[in-house]
Amino acid sequence: MEVIIAGAGSIGLLLGSFLSEAGIDVTFYVRREEQAELIRAEGIQRINQDNTTDVLRVHATTDIRNLSATALWVVAVKYAGLRDLLSEMQETHIINPVLFVQNGIGHLELVKSCEFPHVAFATVEHGARRIDDCTVSHNGVGMVTIATAHGDDSLFDLIGQVHSDIFPIRRHSDAEQILLRKVLINCMINPLTAILKVENGELLTNDYCLTLFNALYEELLDAFPEMQSILSYEDVADVCRKTARNRSSMLVDRLAGRPMEIETIVTAVIRKANGRNKSLPFLTTYEQMLFAVEWKGAKL
Repeated sequence: MEVIIAGAGSIGLLLGSFLSEAGIDVTFYVRREEQAELIRAEGIQRINQDNTTDVLRVHATTDIRNLSATALWVVAVKYAGLRDLLSEMQETHIINPVLFVQNGIGHLELVKSCEFPHVAFATVEHGARRIDDCTVSHNGVGMVTIATAHGDDSLFDLIGQVHSDIFPIRRHSDAEQILLRKVLINCMINPLTAILKVENGELLTNDYCLTLFNALYEELLDAFPEMQSILSYEDVADVCRKTARNRSSMLVDRLAGRPMEIETIVTAVIRKANGRNKSLPFLTTYEQMLFAVEWKGAKL
């Protein structure tokens, strides 16, 4: 039982730690040899919610030619690096089953243009923070939801073996629906936390943040009413509670001076709503604020 994880950010490290803990042979495919060497030497150090630390042994490489031809791939790189990775995978003629774990929905068209025979998508609602190249803090228990887009559904059963109370996994029949659900959650949390520089939990505990959060939920569900049955207000609030100490990926990128995933998350949802003749004035305002913040950072 082998899994290759492309990308060793917070979600890649978290997934890899639980897969290794379940007895699955895990190999990380990363860009920097420095990180590969550290992971090989130190393993993944996972800081649990009770402040204990587990060390999980995994492999790591920067050479795609060294990877198994039969292992399940988990692609957990950010959207900005996805196009190059997909090109590399196709040039290497990889036909392994591939599970994509990205924020947003901008990657859907990219993946559809590829010719992988077995493709699934996953959404991750855990709180996780990367501390360094091989250390991740598990800040909140959420849900991992997997849906097969095409190919042999059974090839992704391996991930389900990791299911536990602290790492629950469920299967879903509609890949695009789970991605839309997750990107709407991201749109309610990421822009506000990044602009206001607050952790996820403060969206509920700060009255001013809560007012903005509530208005954004109403606006988004008005544009996507079919999602009401699987995305209640309480569902989104519960994500904030379970990841209360977590910084959203967008806030982490802002604080680190990296480009934020604005287009694949926020802009993509605005365009999808516009295609339904629905406007999203709150979200559009936040989009422009995020671009302004990013522009100012690039000028410094």
